[in-house]
Amino acid sequence: MDFGLSREDKLFVESVRSFAERVIAPRWVEIDEGRWPMAEVAARLGEAGLLGMTLSSRYGGQEATFLQAALAVEELAYADPSLATPVYVLLETAWPYVVQRHGRDEAKEEVLPEVAAGRAFVGIASTEPQGGSDVASVQTKAVKEGGLWRLYGEKNMVTGVSTALALPYGGGAVAVARTGAPEDKHRGVTLFLALLKRRGRQTPGFTYRDWDEVGRRGLPTGYLTLEGLPVEDVFVVGELNGGFKIAMEGFNLARTVIGAASVGAARWLLDRGLEWIRQRSAFGRPIASYQSVSFKFAELYARLEAARLSVYKAAWIADRFYGGDVAFAVQDVATAGAVAKYLAVGTAVETALEVMKWFGGASYFRETNVARSLLGLLSYYVGAEGAENILKLIIARNTVGREFV
Repeated sequence: MDFGLSREDKLFVESVRSFAERVIAPRWVEIDEGRWPMAEVAARLGEAGLLGMTLSSRYGGQEATFLQAALAVEELAYADPSLATPVYVLLETAWPYVVQRHGRDEAKEEVLPEVAAGRAFVGIASTEPQGGSDVASVQTKAVKEGGLWRLYGEKNMVTGVSTALALPYGGGAVAVARTGAPEDKHRGVTLFLALLKRRGRQTPGFTYRDWDEVGRRGLPTGYLTLEGLPVEDVFVVGELNGGFKIAMEGFNLARTVIGAASVGAARWLLDRGLEWIRQRSAFGRPIASYQSVSFKFAELYARLEAARLSVYKAAWIADRFYGGDVAFAVQDVATAGAVAKYLAVGTAVETALEVMKWFGGASYFRETNVARSLLGLLSYYVGAEGAENILKLIIARNTVGREFV
């Protein structure tokens, strides 16, 4: 077993770190406060080759491995621990890759190069007002009318709608819609690349509004109402009524890279905490000298190392599976991705809370910025891309056995 990175991977990490330190880290608070719009940040990310990293060079991608994508997102999260920037990048790592893998050539050739250049955004629209985790029960309908598909329904917690509308090309989301009867459940679900803005022109047939979020404010999440949004046949992703398994692929990959973002933010938090406990004194001694503090630091450090390795392993498994290694199945990717997100997000949130205790009352000031990271992490702790109990369910079903769970 080799626990080291290749020379190529090390050079890649160094280049991403250099970009993140130079461009993102000095302005991450501006991103969180909306003073540097994500549409402008996307242009810089595109110039750096950090969008659609896993895409083929045919579509402007870097043909990066998922391990490299995880390493890049970890570095971006260290530079922007509010998570807005790394989450933008991780979404463009997972969902455009799904489009590349299952989409029609004409759609891929039009949209994916725009994603890689930072001119278009492709997210995911699956969650609905009545629920999110039960993707097979979506109520949004796709109806064929006059040679076009029309989408009718409501999607909640859709990331990046207003960002897509602000980009030069535009974009939208991979939308999960029902094309079969409700009783068909997952066998009646189809995926559509729903472009809310295409080639610089907004598509009719939808309304939206952004939520006023408490954290990760640089990348908006909104409520999308589909009122007959037109989608051409060429933008169907995969086979008709075969979208459920494809959607699960996207979530599996996104969870792995979310784990990487959480690791990066936790690293930033621990480093800030370490600086503080070394410098801050209580009763004539640095607070790092008290075992109640130093032992907790050691515990969090160890747990972060374990979470980090789980993320790297999950990315490694994804690379093996998508590289054609028959020793791995999509179920292995799903289990590893769920483990990575479960361990990394939980560890990062606990790290944030503990570091805030070390900072004491100062952690409640915007100037220390520690709470900004906690609020960003909570987005993934409470449910985005799979709530904690859903992750446990995936792990249990794939290890204990679906017939028992």
